[in-house]
Amino acid sequence: MAFRIPFNPSTWGQAERGAAKAVVDSGELVMGERCIEFEAAFAAHIGCDHAIMVNSGSSANLLAMSALAHSSLQEGERWHSIAPGAEVIVPALAWPTTVWPIVQVGAKPVFVDCESDTLQMTGSLVEEAITPQTVGIVVVHALGSATNVGEIINIAQRHGVWLFEDSCQALGVVWNGKKVGSFGVMGSFSFSSSQITTIEGGMVVTNDEPLANVLRALRTNGWVRPTRSNHEAATRHSGIDPQSLFVSAGFNFRPTEINAATGLEQLKRLDRLNDARRTVARHFDSELETLTHAGCLNLVRHDGRSVPAPLGYPVLCSSRDARDSLRDHLETASIETRPWLGGSIVQHPAFKAVEYRVSGELHCADRVTDCCVCWGANPDMTADDIRYVVEAVRGYFQANTP
Repeated sequence: MAFRIPFNPSTWGQAERGAAKAVVDSGELVMGERCIEFEAAFAAHIGCDHAIMVNSGSSANLLAMSALAHSSLQEGERWHSIAPGAEVIVPALAWPTTVWPIVQVGAKPVFVDCESDTLQMTGSLVEEAITPQTVGIVVVHALGSATNVGEIINIAQRHGVWLFEDSCQALGVVWNGKKVGSFGVMGSFSFSSSQITTIEGGMVVTNDEPLANVLRALRTNGWVRPTRSNHEAATRHSGIDPQSLFVSAGFNFRPTEINAATGLEQLKRLDRLNDARRTVARHFDSELETLTHAGCLNLVRHDGRSVPAPLGYPVLCSSRDARDSLRDHLETASIETRPWLGGSIVQHPAFKAVEYRVSGELHCADRVTDCCVCWGANPDMTADDIRYVVEAVRGYFQANTP
């Protein structure tokens, strides 16, 4: 029997297709009531007061950083806003769209390494990176795992800086009984090919109402009509029609009603999908543990205080050549693979034109770049699919281990 094991196939079903068709049939396509409904449902799911939907997870990150650099928030001094010369701490293991928004609002990213077993950055590494120029910390809960966000938010509070959670690959992940994305001043999520999909889409969540109003205005070119602060803004600018009042620069990051309608259906199934992902990953853990004892590879671990929702199954090989060879073997067997995010992001040529700082060494991030390969842990994988992947991995090492 021929198998093809995709990395992250679509989880859409008839309910999503029906929801999309209902939007098309209604003729109400632009951001409207379904978006409002999805935002409310999503905020409740994460445990935050406000959720602002946008057209992608990348836009969510840029919107959040732009809000933290917004002049109206600088006036309140509730936290250190992003200003020229500011530094923002971020893990070196990151996707570019985590880092570009920091650069785009005029701040300097400061990269820190990760620990070797979970591949998440640690509080001690963050603490060492803090300087008088530090205004914030960005954590990345990658591939459905969790950073020790409780430890890092304590550091942020102690130093008077903000914490932002990039949770674009961690929807439904729990740390110490609380969903990630709800710990910091804001959290971001993606709905493109992560735990749920709305074709494209993203969300920013927060418990801060003034910040939520800034996010809503920035999402729509600085237009305050869709925000709860409209009455106050209209009073302060009474010479302009409040139906077309712009209070700042901004973006067109609006989602569509199709995105929101399908997101509502996907959200209903999220817990079941994540349970299935965890089950698949546990099978891989059990079946491949012997390879770690034999020194063939290392499995990535999850902290016991977290409830993961794996988006992929990463392993670390002994060298780049071993990684490349295993990857090629799996791809030949029709098992789709990925690297770990972008690996150590500072190794990419795009960063030659970026001003940044590295705190300490990036030994683990560099090793991940060289040695990590991931395959799928998707919720529709059957016992036969799992067995096929396990046999392919074991077969490779049996054929290539002296």
